[in-house]
Amino acid sequence: MVDAFWLQSPQQLIDGGGDPSTISDATKASLTNIQADDLLSKYGERMGRRKLDALIVVASDGSSDTKSLSADDILGLVTIEVRLLNSNDLLSADESEFRLTQAVASLGPKQRREYKDASVLDIARELLPPEVTAVCSLSNLCTSPKARRMGIAAKLCSEAERLAKDELNFDEIYLRVESENSAAKRLYEDKLGYKCKFEANSVALRVDAERGGFVEIDSDIVVMSKKL
Repeated sequence: MVDAFWLQSPQQLIDGGGDPSTISDATKASLTNIQADDLLSKYGERMGRRKLDALIVVASDGSSDTKSLSADDILGLVTIEVRLLNSNDLLSADESEFRLTQAVASLGPKQRREYKDASVLDIARELLPPEVTAVCSLSNLCTSPKARRMGIAAKLCSEAERLAKDELNFDEIYLRVESENSAAKRLYEDKLGYKCKFEANSVALRVDAERGGFVEIDSDIVVMSKKL
């Protein structure tokens, strides 16, 4: 994902506009470790029940079985997760889980027990302000440079949409994309049928090539959705 998305994206994602070919191996290794930890924390196994459903969809070249996939076998991936949506943005997974947990924690002991096994949809609908809703979101779409212009991104999105409907029981799926990312917007709007819900100013991540990490920048974003 570091090479396919952060360093070789058609959109410039290096802070300050650096040249990806000048990124050192040490910096790549640092970025890879940070990205792996982030994906593992959001989509990997963990102790206790995960409050917000989260899935990774992977496209491979078919040369290896699922359990033994290497980075070279992966042609692309996309992630799906349940998040909270407010009137300004899709909230992060951490912020979404925090708000849901706090909403239940604010109740008395008897009411807390009633919501112990409640769905995220029920908690959001009954305990959060009306402008905050639980939605299924698509994110982290990326394809390997060797597999671009083969329709893989569209196929990944289609599978994500199927899972959102059939496995997670949502009838609509959301995503956020930076306003300046014209290639992604064309894919979502023209090929996949997503429609703009609203535009807002938010934050986006960029590669900090000097420190081998990521930094937040202000960015105009578009939140889109599609009925399933």
